[in-house]
Amino acid sequence: MTIKNEEQQTNKLNYPKKLLSLGCDSDGNTYINIEDLWKKELEGKDTKMEDKWYKSADEYWKGVEATVDGMLGGLAQVSPIDVVASKLFIQDFIKGTDSRQPINLNLALDCGAGIGRVTKEFLLPIGFKNVDLVEQNKLFLDKAKSDNFKEDNRVENYYAVGLQDFKFERKYDCIWIQWVIGHLHDLDFIDFLKKCMDSLTPNGIICIKDNCAKKTFVMDKEDNSVSRTEDHLKYLFDQAGCKLLKTMVQPNFPKELFPVLMFALERK
Repeated sequence: MTIKNEEQQTNKLNYPKKLLSLGCDSDGNTYINIEDLWKKELEGKDTKMEDKWYKSADEYWKGVEATVDGMLGGLAQVSPIDVVASKLFIQDFIKGTDSRQPINLNLALDCGAGIGRVTKEFLLPIGFKNVDLVEQNKLFLDKAKSDNFKEDNRVENYYAVGLQDFKFERKYDCIWIQWVIGHLHDLDFIDFLKKCMDSLTPNGIICIKDNCAKKTFVMDKEDNSVSRTEDHLKYLFDQAGCKLLKTMVQPNFPKELFPVLMFALERK
């Protein structure tokens, strides 16, 4: 689902009162609440009815260098720290617990994959036999093919499409979604999570790793994304019919960055 009609544009989610607080953008401007953000940022369509929201983000990423430093906004040095925490987070699901059988490691989906950093440094090393990449920017996927996975056939499919338009063709043991959900409108995020749940193998999981705003949402005017609070994300998980299995805070990141949280989900 993409935001292409007036009803969706004004956003008909019944947000709880605690989420309807004042928000801001990276330029210091304010929004009355999250509904005000969507109303203002989704105004204006071109003649092809392409969403201004997604088009603006696409234009930003077209100007980003296809390197790890580019993928991480000039912070390539945090990549090893990021990977260590991700490995720790997923261990319970790989090994299994008293209440949950281990997940299979046959096939994972790397969402918002960029040049394949997460797949190369995390998903393949922890044991997934095969991985598919989905990434809106085709140039990033071309870089992944030619550099990171030129002689590695464990990466099977490269889908050059935004998550809001992605059509699942396979079932996955793990769908890993990192630093990309801020580009999705709330309604599209809910819709995408529903599709994810329908595309899990038995006992499969959805893992989300992303920035979390501390008190209220923050709109980044440079890359056209929104950082949501933990409560906001949990509300969207609930609206999608997801059960929250685990939450973990990414440790040892620079203090000036947004807190980064990891969430593991399955169908309720």
